[in-house]
Parts: sequence; structure tokens; C-alpha cells
Amino acid sequence: MYSRTTDDYESMSKAGIEVIVQPSFWLGSPRTSVGTFEDYWEHMISFETQRSKEYGIDHYVCLSVNPKESTVRPLALDALEAMSKYIDRERVVAIGEIGYNVINELEDELFQLQLDIAVDKKMLTMIHLPHVNKKDGIERTISVLKNKNLMDMTNKILIDHNTEETIEKTLELGCWAGLTVYPITKLSPSRAIDIIEKNGLDKIMINSSADWGVSDPLSVPLVAEEMKKRGFGMNDIEKVTFYNAFEFFKQSTKFQWRP
Repeated sequence: MYSRTTDDYESMSKAGIEVIVQPSFWLGSPRTSVGTFEDYWEHMISFETQRSKEYGIDHYVCLSVNPKESTVRPLALDALEAMSKYIDRERVVAIGEIGYNVINELEDELFQLQLDIAVDKKMLTMIHLPHVNKKDGIERTISVLKNKNLMDMTNKILIDHNTEETIEKTLELGCWAGLTVYPITKLSPSRAIDIIEKNGLDKIMINSSADWGVSDPLSVPLVAEEMKKRGFGMNDIEKVTFYNAFEFFKQSTKFQWRP
């Protein structure tokens, strides 16, 4: 929501959205100092939480050095050190997004360091699959999780930006699977519903896209509407657009919202 206007909040409220969880994402231009990370995290925790509240929406945060911002040295490592001041704050429910963008060793280093933080703090984790080379991304992610002996903790891991190429492997791991829906590019509402029809409802959640490009913070209610047209019952619709996400995030003691 850092990149959105108050009109978006108003539309989300009217659509019935009651709670959102916002991951750390790309600033929109190259960062120049650790201070830009700190200002951004503080903005998310404080300002966006208050802005959401004005429209009747409860707001929670995931903190990270985003994969797209993890390759600059020493800036990314310095930012990771600074992040320790924020991860214990009241609204911070997970470490994320972490993972891969272009899939290289610099991203791999930040990915593993942030997994260590999540384990040490007993926090939920949101992992980002790259928008290209998704097969390589999921295979490398699996390798990292196995090497760090995290296969018994997969219920606390959400792997996001799944498509037809990755969904089966994500679910086989025992992780939660995010389908982030966009209006045109990447994963459309119809493709997301096709994936649900093929792979079932368990541990799959629909996520809205809200960023600097063509995106839509109303993707979740839009998918609910399209599922209704396809003949899905209300319980099934609510499972993938609401209750699965709720079951995942309520594992955090800081996630206090209840339906």
C-alpha cells in the first residue's frame, strides 16, 4: 500500500476487506542509504497502520530486505543489521518477502541470512518466487530449505507468486502457497482459479497485487466474484480468499485480528 492512494483504501473497504498483511517490497528506485530502509519500515508499521484504520481495515506488516534490493553491497547487509530494531514491533508478523529475483549468489546470501532471523525469532516467513525462471527459483528455494534443515517448519512458510510451474512443488513441501493475482500480466484471475480447480483448496491463498506497475488491490474480491461465476460454493471461496490466509497468519502471536 506504500505505492497506493487513499482512494484504494476506500475501494478496499467498500469491497469488504477487513484486514491486510503488507510485505516489504521494492522502493521503486535504487536505495542510496540504510536510512531509506528504516524510513520505509517505520512508515509501514506506523503510518500505513493508521491510514488503514481510518477506512476500517486492520493492518499488519512483514519486514525484509526485498530480493530486488538484496544485491547491493554493503548496503543490503547494513540494512539487514538495522532491521533488528524493527522486527519485534507490535504489527510485524513475518519476515518477508525474501528469496529470489534474478537468482544469484548475492540474493542467496540475503535469503539465507533472513531465514536465520526468522528461525531465531520463531517468526513466520514469506518467500518470493522470481517472476522469470520460476522452475529454477522453486528448485533453489527447496534446496536452501533442505540444507538449512527447515523441512519440519514448512507450515510456517508461505511461498508466494506461484504459477502452474511451481504450485505442486510448493504444496508437496508442506508450505502455504500464495497466488498473487494481477489484472493483465503474470497471474490472471482465470489462471489462478484454474490452479485451484486442479490442485484443490488446502493451503492455497489468493493475494492481491498492489505495486508500482499495473496491479489491483481488489484482486482478492475480484477472484471471489469470478469463482462464484464458475460455480464454487461460498465456503470454498472464503477458504482461498480468506480463511487459509487467516490460518497462516494467526500462527503469529502478534496477529491479533479475529473474524
